[in-house]
Amino acid sequence: MIPHAVLLATIIPGVSGVLFYIISFASERSSFLKKGQKYIQKRLKWISGVFATAIASFSLFLILTMSSEVIEAQNNGQGSLTFVYPWIDSMNIDLVFSIDVINFPIGVIIAFISTLSCLYSVKYMEKEPKQASFYGNLLLFMTGMIGVVFSINLIQFYLFWELMLIPSYLLIAQWGTSHRRLKIGFKYFMFTHTGALMILLGILMLYSFTNTFNLVELAGAVNTIPPNMILVIFSLFLMGFFVKMAAFPFHIWLPDAHSEAPTPISAMLSGIMLKCGAYGMIRILFTLLGQTVIQVSDYLLVFSIITMIYGGFMALAQVDIKRLLAYSSMSQLGYIIFGFATVSSLGVTGSLFHIINHAICKALLFMCVGSVIHQTGTRNIRSLGGLMSKMPVTGFAFMVGIFSLIGLP
Repeated sequence: MIPHAVLLATIIPGVSGVLFYIISFASERSSFLKKGQKYIQKRLKWISGVFATAIASFSLFLILTMSSEVIEAQNNGQGSLTFVYPWIDSMNIDLVFSIDVINFPIGVIIAFISTLSCLYSVKYMEKEPKQASFYGNLLLFMTGMIGVVFSINLIQFYLFWELMLIPSYLLIAQWGTSHRRLKIGFKYFMFTHTGALMILLGILMLYSFTNTFNLVELAGAVNTIPPNMILVIFSLFLMGFFVKMAAFPFHIWLPDAHSEAPTPISAMLSGIMLKCGAYGMIRILFTLLGQTVIQVSDYLLVFSIITMIYGGFMALAQVDIKRLLAYSSMSQLGYIIFGFATVSSLGVTGSLFHIINHAICKALLFMCVGSVIHQTGTRNIRSLGGLMSKMPVTGFAFMVGIFSLIGLP
């Protein structure tokens, strides 16, 4: 394993994203680039995409180098690899990263799909303005998601959660596909940040009773919290994660945001960002408040079934192919919540597997849809037909994604 691999894999895309912003700012004010040097501008767009892909690939490589150590830690009974870095000495708060068999595959999938999205964007976004800023936001988005799944300190978790939300809002509001992008971006911003505020309140309430933000320490101290406050804290976290997962009735932002975002960002939103909410449920609610999960499991089952059925029926009613996939994601997240709500080893394991499966196949489906839109210029299903013979590679990839989603061997 490369020394400090998890820290580097997390921060390198974010630092690179800031550098991309600086490059974009400098290029917009460069008199040399403004004097009709279209060739240089075009090359700068291409170079931005290639460098962003290389940076995301390097982050993926760093995560993969930890695979043998994670497996060894699991086999030895150690459970996880933990890395601690000094942060706020006055409050005794450290940066703490923990990698185990639960969050390691999710981290790999985040880095993998982010890398593919960067590569896909090189051609797909070539005519769009402010390419460097676009890739800067994409890399910051990637850093936020990786930081969320590897953080064991709740304040650190929340900061990465916010870092995940703000760039994704900018990607929708600035590079959306219609004139409604600002309105839809604001709607996305309001919903997701309301959910983030609920999570922050839950974190602060936990700290007020336990004087620690560390999940490992919290697991032993949570019994000191009064039972009536436990339910309040649980509700705050659950609503925050439900907003992120677009579970019924917190799903209103989902179809607009997914259909408005550029296709490579839709692949990241549906493929991996929604899973951060599912990961938060298993990591925080099951680790700290498992007894409360058991007590409310029947209610969670009801919400999950409604989410499954509502998302499925709404998908059937869509003529916009991206909105169809968005509602399909909502339905699939219902299945993931259902597995968690069974509070059984088989159900939770199935949900964790489906997080990985859905991330891969839904990202694939959105990218296939992007190819169709790019070639046909329409997203209306009624206007499409007979494409299998004209786009056989895209058609075959689409079939792979669909068969994976329905669980076909």
